[in-house]
Amino acid sequence: MEWFSRGLDIKNFDNAMKIWQNLTENHGFKGKAAVHTYELYDKAFTFPRVRRYEFVSDNLDMLEHFEDNLNLNISNRQNLANFIRVAQTVRKNLKEKYSESFDDPADTDPYEEKDKTWVDYTVEY
Repeated sequence: MEWFSRGLDIKNFDNAMKIWQNLTENHGFKGKAAVHTYELYDKAFTFPRVRRYEFVSDNLDMLEHFEDNLNLNISNRQNLANFIRVAQTVRKNLKEKYSESFDDPADTDPYEEKDKTWVDYTVEY
């Protein structure tokens, strides 16, 4: 569900649901499938103070509402369609208005390893 929560691509959602069904039906998995786009967007600002702006708060509240509806009934295609529509609108709004401080989660790979070989040895006196 990670890739769908970031990129909002329905193919990723369908793949995640197939995997989740296989795990629950064949392997006794008891976990719940859930989207977490709101959480990603909430933490996507380089300046946390921007998150408190009314425009941002209104957009994220709307996103949270539709995400909650989807997570309550993850198999409902209408909830899915509504969530995708709202999430794409919120993404567009935030990218247009706060392009400098909004790091779109779709543009980052959560599984990419950070380069730990480089060390900055410069010291300022």
